Amino acid sequence: DGATAASPSYASLLKEATTTQSMRESRINGNNNNQQQQPMNNVEVYPVEFHYSIIDGVSSPLPPATVNTNSLLRHCQQGMALASRASLAKNVLHELERAASPGRSSACIRLWRKSSQPYVNNVQAAAGVVKSGATKNGDGFDLIHMDSLVVSPPKKPKSPKSPPRSGRKSNDRPLTVGEWLKIDLTTQPQSQKTQPVVVELLIEIRSSPTARWVRESLELENRLQVGDFVDAQDSARHWYEAIIREVTPDTVKVHYFGWGSKWDAILPLRKGAGEGKVKSKSPPMPLWSKTSRWREQIQVGDEVEVRESSSLVQRPKWHRATVLAVGREADPPRELVGGAELEELEDNGNGKKKVPLLLLNRKRQILVEVPQERLKCTSPLPTVRTKNDDGLPAAQPPFIRWVNLYSEEICQVSTHQTRDKKQSDGPATASYVMESKRDLVEVMKPF
Repeated sequence: DGATAASPSYASLLKEATTTQSMRESRINGNNNNQQQQPMNNVEVYPVEFHYSIIDGVSSPLPPATVNTNSLLRHCQQGMALASRASLAKNVLHELERAASPGRSSACIRLWRKSSQPYVNNVQAAAGVVKSGATKNGDGFDLIHMDSLVVSPPKKPKSPKSPPRSGRKSNDRPLTVGEWLKIDLTTQPQSQKTQPVVVELLIEIRSSPTARWVRESLELENRLQVGDFVDAQDSARHWYEAIIREVTPDTVKVHYFGWGSKWDAILPLRKGAGEGKVKSKSPPMPLWSKTSRWREQIQVGDEVEVRESSSLVQRPKWHRATVLAVGREADPPRELVGGAELEELEDNGNGKKKVPLLLLNRKRQILVEVPQERLKCTSPLPTVRTKNDDGLPAAQPPFIRWVNLYSEEICQVSTHQTRDKKQSDGPATASYVMESKRDLVEVMKPF
């Protein structure tokens, strides 16, 4: 329902709910520790808004290959549904399917979600729009696979002494709406904290379980090409951003972003396709449907992983780094000095020379400080950090240097190193304790 002019805004409601909860917490913390604390109730000011349009392939007299989905959208039914962030995503979507087409089999209904990454169609590309999408083909909506609305635990190595399990039970945990949409108020920009979360959906309906879908040609498996960006799962069940290197009728070869080409893998184009062990692997998913958009949320003070400037291309070494400055999207590219040599994978357009890979061809840069590179500076480091005319810290490569945020020189923290692993600039040391009653060992004996 539309809000009246006198209705409170979302920002004011959110502020009121946050203030009320903070006051309750203060009162509880001030009470005697022996008193029983009252349970806290979280206030969800606005639930998630699902705006949907129904594409009814039953009423279309044309074959699916010739149907213009844009013309269907102009004459289809539309509506809105609300759901809590704490509800299970699969349950919410199933309820939406049943509400959109009561009495119809679930095999005749499926949902598409508007992609969160930018999409540029052929008309926009011809007009000179340079911001590219993850795939070259499509209309900005990706099919929702209900069986993918779970989170799988990392794959553990098998113990040689562990007995075989006859009845294998899945450890997958269903995702909530908030987890599926990656809603985190602690990391969202301020503009997103003061307005409801809106998700645009398409509800596609067909006449029978054996009929062809109207949007069949727009499924990810039917439009993937070499150079498209996707999310891909490795053998340890970790999801990474990846680029398509090869496409066959049943499989695709992917390169995991931030990893050497020796880790490139063959995945099924669709679930169950391919031969041998490939069949059991997960097919590629739309970009950022399984991975996080951490680059767009990066801030000064955040930690990242950066390649060591002198490491080998095929055997890179990674260090922790701190973000000192974040460039703007519209900034002209700065000269990158003192960075690591990167593997050249992507064609630069002339069909001959290869260039380092850039995710979505974006060129935003950040300034990072790598403590482990301090001793490699060619000039003496000043005691006080200097700044340029623009107010940003001055680069002192490779200790303080600019890197491309969307290149393979940088990765999300804990990609290659564990969080609790601390690096030191000092020499490696070892310590031991000798038993007091133990005899001394003669290390060198004179002849």
